[in-house]
Amino acid sequence: MRFSASLCVCLLLAPAGLARDALPVPEPVTARATDLGRYRIAYASALEPLAINRIHAWVVHVADADGQPVDGAELAVSGGMPAHDHGLPTAPRMTRNLGEGNYLVEGMRFHMGGDWEVTLAVVGPDGMDSLTLQLNL
Repeated sequence: MRFSASLCVCLLLAPAGLARDALPVPEPVTARATDLGRYRIAYASALEPLAINRIHAWVVHVADADGQPVDGAELAVSGGMPAHDHGLPTAPRMTRNLGEGNYLVEGMRFHMGGDWEVTLAVVGPDGMDSLTLQLNL
């Protein structure tokens, strides 16, 4: 069986489980400054609204302090429920640089309702910085 070149390219560009045009688009106007002010971060979830026990992906937009997209950064994701003294039930990670300051994070899941924290740590051209998001599910 032969595949067309365009089909092969589409399969290579599409993250696991998500068609490229189905990726969420973070709104830059929702960006928040990181702790040290080196970056501005916005995110959008592929699962809207967020739901319990559903694995999903986020697209995280990273810009510098002036709002210019940051390419070539590395992201690390951590978090949990401080009131329950446990972390995330999965190990979400950045799986792809989508370009124009956008990064795909896969493996997000929240297994119970309540107050969650998600910390996005960025290592980029302006150094390391992080932002902790407060979510109530």
